[in-house]
Amino acid sequence: MSEDEHAPSNAVLSGSDEPERPAERYKLGLCLSGGGYRAMLFHAGSLARLNEAGLLAKLDMISSVSGGSIASGLLAYIWPGLIFENDVAVNFRTEYLDRVLAFSQLFADGPSFLKGVFNPFSSAAAEAAKLYERHLFDGKSPSLKDLPSAPWFVFCASNLSTGSLFRMSNRYIADYRIGLSFHPALSLATAVAASAAFPPVLSPLRLDLAQFSWKREKLDDTVGDPVAPGRAILSDGGVYDNHGIEPALKRCDCLLVSDAGAPWRSSTRGYWNYLSQLKRVLDTTDNQVRSVRRRDLIGGFRAAKQADRLGLDDLAKAALRARTRGVYWSIDSKDAELKPYASYTLPPSSVVPAEVGTYLHFLGAEETEHLTNWGHYVCDAMLNRFYQSPPAPSSGPPLAAGTVKPSWAARSSKRLFDILPF
Repeated sequence: MSEDEHAPSNAVLSGSDEPERPAERYKLGLCLSGGGYRAMLFHAGSLARLNEAGLLAKLDMISSVSGGSIASGLLAYIWPGLIFENDVAVNFRTEYLDRVLAFSQLFADGPSFLKGVFNPFSSAAAEAAKLYERHLFDGKSPSLKDLPSAPWFVFCASNLSTGSLFRMSNRYIADYRIGLSFHPALSLATAVAASAAFPPVLSPLRLDLAQFSWKREKLDDTVGDPVAPGRAILSDGGVYDNHGIEPALKRCDCLLVSDAGAPWRSSTRGYWNYLSQLKRVLDTTDNQVRSVRRRDLIGGFRAAKQADRLGLDDLAKAALRARTRGVYWSIDSKDAELKPYASYTLPPSSVVPAEVGTYLHFLGAEETEHLTNWGHYVCDAMLNRFYQSPPAPSSGPPLAAGTVKPSWAARSSKRLFDILPF
């Protein structure tokens, strides 16, 4: 049975006895991490630099989680309207960046949470999906099936029912313990809301899987035994993989990774309170998982670079897990480390990008501008330093001071969260 043929609804078909084919290879992929509006704005700046460098047009695959999925979801929606000339989208500013800046003023987390709590027929995640549909996608209901064939957009969530990564795209939805459902009739807003279902405020998003036809393919027995497709309890993709690298790492010859996750900070607290101690334990566990993934990723990039120097063929590279080259950049980068490689000098700011909170409400005019410019600046420096063919120098940051003009509602939501104790 081909990918375009389907079984009756609700059916689960066993896979064939033939060995599973290796994943299709792509030349260039991009991963966008989680981190709320902080991540969305940081990634928007990085995407602006990738566009200037002519790399946005060359992307074959974009994998995202959480705040990265908000940035990626808008990009997927407006992609058909981008006008590329010499591999540069000449209308990127108006079609994408300006829309991200406008959306960043929207109060998304608080109202979605309250509507979900007080409406017994809804949930915070469902309300967030409605909000994305109204404000991110022009009141329309684009489906995953409507997305462009290239680049391939993959939105990642965490399935609390199976403990697996739940991948959503125009080709299929997938879970390592359930299998694949090809060409799903799932809205883009639902995919973004599931990927950005930040726990516990906007999580979970409950998805009835019985409405899709499933095939038992791409299963991973290291995660657990196969399970039947019942109901997926989806939480933020960052719970499983906050870098969004898992779908792309095994497929791309070169991978660009934009990481806007909040860095781990030391603490002098005694943690006498059991609840605060439990939270710190969970945060420590989460940080360790992220650190292991990050070390493994960068180690793989270095190994691939060395393998290229040695002239190893693809089979040898695959055996050594050294087939994927790449560039990783982080919101927690230090300006002193970036300056020798950056194309320009970024104006100083009192905002420390990595210390901006993980929220879905207006972060402040200066914060919004600096996060966007910082994403552009860090991406520029790391591409110049590590990309195989350094791009032409950038003329400067995308946003001038005073670009962001917050509305009264945006300023009010910012003031509200400035005085709240959390």
